[in-house]
Amino acid sequence: MENLHLCPIPYLLIDRKFNVIDASNPGYEFLDVGENFLSIVEEESSPKFARMIHRVPDGTMELNLKKDDAFGLFDLHYRFSDHHQHYHIAIISKDDQYQKVSEKMNGLFDLMGNSPFPRKKANGNEALAKVSSLYLKLSNTSDWNRQEVMDKIKEIETLLQQELTN
Repeated sequence: MENLHLCPIPYLLIDRKFNVIDASNPGYEFLDVGENFLSIVEEESSPKFARMIHRVPDGTMELNLKKDDAFGLFDLHYRFSDHHQHYHIAIISKDDQYQKVSEKMNGLFDLMGNSPFPRKKANGNEALAKVSSLYLKLSNTSDWNRQEVMDKIKEIETLLQQELTN
């Protein structure tokens, strides 16, 4: 593809077997020509990716991809070219969204630690244990999609409110 290297986002051309044909400069930060795209897809997500991309010729999906020896959550926008018999894939990071989630989580912990409300319980160890458990699950973002994260944050907020009113 002409001038693909100028594309400012990670953009890959892959064949039907998921080997990289060409990429934008940011795309080469993920894979080089000839490498297989599935090598950067989280192992549990590989079958989902392969099924979806072969069934639906164009769309968007959320996947955990490896970059710089760590997994991150990305939106993949893809389209199959019948003419060239390869896939066009644009990769958009969701790190900013998870940064916001992390900041909200830290705010919840601050709220717990600095609560001005009197507590009937001698300490908040039970609520803190529940919140900490949820927070540890959230820190492993490879196991979560955005909606699940927001649901867990709501669950934490509910636990905090219950603790503050008890």
